Amino acid sequence: MRLEWIEDILAVLEAGSFSGAADRRRLTPSAFTRRIRGIEEALGAPLFDRNRKPVTLLPHVRNMEGALRDAARQLRDLRLGLAETQGQGASRLSLGCQHALSTMVSPWLVSSLGRRGEIAMRVRSGTRSECQLMLLRREVDVGLIYETPEDALQFDSGLFEKVTLGYEALIPVVAAGRFDATATTLPIVMYPADIYLGEVLKVQILPHLPRGVSTYPVAETGLTPAVLQFVRHGLGVGWLPRSVAHEAIARGELTDLAPDLPVAWLTVQAVQAVRARAGGSDLVRDAWARLTREAASINVPGIVPIATS
Repeated sequence: MRLEWIEDILAVLEAGSFSGAADRRRLTPSAFTRRIRGIEEALGAPLFDRNRKPVTLLPHVRNMEGALRDAARQLRDLRLGLAETQGQGASRLSLGCQHALSTMVSPWLVSSLGRRGEIAMRVRSGTRSECQLMLLRREVDVGLIYETPEDALQFDSGLFEKVTLGYEALIPVVAAGRFDATATTLPIVMYPADIYLGEVLKVQILPHLPRGVSTYPVAETGLTPAVLQFVRHGLGVGWLPRSVAHEAIARGELTDLAPDLPVAWLTVQAVQAVRARAGGSDLVRDAWARLTREAASINVPGIVPIATS
């Protein structure tokens, strides 16, 4: 049984559909479907009920979820152990980074944990929930996520330890010279409602627009660099993490509309699974201790360190 097979099966279980699982596995739906058929052919047995829409795991396979997760964890640990035996994995740390934090904040964390060439960092990017799963599965050693008081409990304190690195505003921006303060209808570059920033936009920002102001979507994307480009090209107003927008604001390409439109504050958190802390390597424990000591010294434009907040 190959690790990739187990991860494909679990992806369908977690996503609830082939298309959602394909997304998680960074494949097109057709390519993912071919992989699933290949697994079934290799095993000589069907795994999914294709008479239901969306396709679901057969009951006996679903009942083996615990065994599949245990097997995946053991195979990952075995792979890591073999690499360490050859001296290839002894100085490597893995970071699971929420997409919106990948561009500006993860380089600081890599520099902080892997400085002086002591540690090689592997960075994996995903949604907030995917980062949570990567931590639980021990696929990564440290997570990097955004958090608000409303969603803090999604990372159970009994399962995860968190260190606050700083605070960041999700700010409204528009192409320079393109904002009409008297307008009652705003074109908006949206995030999908099912991703983290889309939820923040829907719940914490749009309901607090000035009285009498309405919006309409002109584009939708889950990638903050894409939102940045859409806004720069004058398509409408977009809400971006200040760390992503600050350079374009400084160059005069974008205008910060924070005085006129609502802002949401996000906490930047480093996260570690408790069981990884208890059973992890000295390398991981030392890196986490260093990160805890240096949390207040984060130096990323747009991020307010906890020491000055």
